[in-house]
Amino acid sequence: MRLRLVHQLALLMALTVLLAVGAMASLQVWNLRRGFSDYLRLQDGVVLDRLMQAAEADLDRLDGLSPRELRGFMHQWLERTSPQLDAELLTDEPAPRALETQAPPDQLRHPRPLQAPPPPPRPPRPPRDPARLGQRLVLLDAQGRWLAGRPEALQQAGQRRALKRQGLTQAYLFLADRSEVHDDVDGQFLRRQTLGIAAVAGLSLLVALTLALLLARRWLRPLQQAQQAARRMALGELGVRVPQDRADEIGALMRDLNAMAASLQQTDGERRRWIAQLSHELRTPLAILRGELEALADGVRPWSAAALASLQDEVQRLHRLIEDFHLLAMSDLRRLPCQFEPVDVAALLRQAGQRVEERMRVKGLQLQLDLDDSLGTARWDGERIGQLLGNLLENSLRYTDAPGRVLLRARRRGESVQIVVEDSAPGLPPQQLRQLFDPLFRAEASRSRASGGSGLGLSIARALALSHGGSLQAEVSALGGLAQCLSLPLVARTGDAA
Repeated sequence: MRLRLVHQLALLMALTVLLAVGAMASLQVWNLRRGFSDYLRLQDGVVLDRLMQAAEADLDRLDGLSPRELRGFMHQWLERTSPQLDAELLTDEPAPRALETQAPPDQLRHPRPLQAPPPPPRPPRPPRDPARLGQRLVLLDAQGRWLAGRPEALQQAGQRRALKRQGLTQAYLFLADRSEVHDDVDGQFLRRQTLGIAAVAGLSLLVALTLALLLARRWLRPLQQAQQAARRMALGELGVRVPQDRADEIGALMRDLNAMAASLQQTDGERRRWIAQLSHELRTPLAILRGELEALADGVRPWSAAALASLQDEVQRLHRLIEDFHLLAMSDLRRLPCQFEPVDVAALLRQAGQRVEERMRVKGLQLQLDLDDSLGTARWDGERIGQLLGNLLENSLRYTDAPGRVLLRARRRGESVQIVVEDSAPGLPPQQLRQLFDPLFRAEASRSRASGGSGLGLSIARALALSHGGSLQAEVSALGGLAQCLSLPLVARTGDAA
């Protein structure tokens, strides 16, 4: 039979409390009995001292007695020291019973008239020797031989007192310890204490079991909610959430579960958007190719060098788009493979600026380079970093209004290089800066693909920066547009790039 978690927790807590309460109760009972035994032994010692004093007084008064003559005085010593003692207990011989009184003969001949019924019998009187002194007291001679009392009492542990006269030992009084507590005041006290400890232990166990059940249910309820939520997420319901109104570890688990659900929901949304945009991006060049080929096949458009150049441009555009998608897919699976070698940082930046300088001038944009003289040499993949810088400059070229300005700035910061590409208006709202590097993201949905590209350039740039152990982020530029901030270590971390 499989126990539920609530039952396991309840049983575990109940067992723990049972062991703790049982150990504590056992220790209390043991301590109580040990202390009570010491108390009874102390009482017996007081009684034995009194008996010794009474016996020594008789020895002095009677000017010495033989050991066997001492037996006759034991009853007197016991009666003087313990008036409630039943003397017959000392010898195991029953005391003579009182003779029943009979009515005179004349009363038997002439019976009296009926009288009221006799009163009910009195309850039996308590035993006259509750401490069992008569059964535990033994008289021994000076050599330790038995004289009077019950010989079997000598087999038990006990206390001994010497009866002396003029400094010489005449006999010994031995009082055996109590083997058990009988129905006297002391015994009732011990039983009441033991029953009280047992009652407290049982009540503690019951309270602990009740609290364990309540606590286990309080723990189990949110875990059941988390289990149900996880099952619904597995079925595709990523919008499900669990309450997170606890401040303990279970509450932290709930918050982590909600965060995971939100992340999965966001990832699923991005995946759906990625698939939709990917199909849309691929469909456009394919549709153009299909239309031009059908026009050539039907004779609507004659075969010419211009027609072939148009087809070649669309095929080239489709090839670049597929390569970009492949590059992003590889970056998601692992770091992009790079060939690291010494690179002149300033020369690499100037080459990147020269590639776009003419097109920027034609559009009405001014490109400025602000390079630090101490950039030196870095160990990078020159082709990858050139592609990264080209994507950043292409983004500024496409989205900066003319007349405008584009600034390429580079500074050395310790063992890294800080590169910033910033442009003039228009800029982006702060809430869109974090989405700028998402694949297929366009800040304006109305932009055409001729000016806006495929929306993959900045995503590829970030993947290339990560492959070198660097970072890329977007900020608001002081020029009124966008600042793309790139940080690269002078020596790329090959372990991260692998």
